[in-house]
Amino acid sequence: MGIYLICLIVGGVLFGLSLLGGADHDVGGPDLSAEHPGADHAGAGDVASWFTLRALVSFVTFFGLAGVLGGVADVAGRVQFGMALVCGLAVGGFTAYLFRLARTRGEVSGGAGRLAGRTGEVLVSPAPGRPGRVAVTISGQVTQLAAHSDDVLRPGDAVIVIGQEAGVLDVKRWDGA
Repeated sequence: MGIYLICLIVGGVLFGLSLLGGADHDVGGPDLSAEHPGADHAGAGDVASWFTLRALVSFVTFFGLAGVLGGVADVAGRVQFGMALVCGLAVGGFTAYLFRLARTRGEVSGGAGRLAGRTGEVLVSPAPGRPGRVAVTISGQVTQLAAHSDDVLRPGDAVIVIGQEAGVLDVKRWDGA
C-alpha cells in the first residue's frame, strides 16, 4: 500500500494546487504532427498532446486513491493494481480529453486573454490552414500554444501575440521595436 499512499499524497497535493489556479502545460513538446500534415497515422505530437501536467497529476492522484481504497477493502495485490491502473487511466484520460475539447473551443485559456502584447518564440512554423506552435511565458512558466500568422515564420523567430480565436493565438513577427 506504500506506493499507492505516496501517489495519493503527492498527486493530491499537486491536484489541489492545480485546482487553485495552476496552468496546464505540455509535457510532450511541440506538435510534431504539424510537420507532416499528409501523414495517415497519428503523429507523435497528437499522442504527446494527451500528456499534459494536469492529466498526469490526475492519473497519479486517482491511481493512488484507488490503490489505497483497494488496500483498505483487502483486495488481492494484482486486482488492487489493476483497479488502481484502470481508475488512474480513466480519470487522467478523461481530464486530458475535457481540456483538449475545451481548448479547441477556446473555452480554456492558460492566460491567453492576457497574452495580447506578449512576445514568444516559434517552435513549429504555421502554414496556411495549419497552426504552428509558439512558446510564451505565462506566470513564469513557458507554455506552448497553437498559433497562426499571416507572416512567414520559422522556428526560433520572435513573435508578438495580437489576439486569440477559438483557442489559437494570432501572432506576428516581432523585431523588438
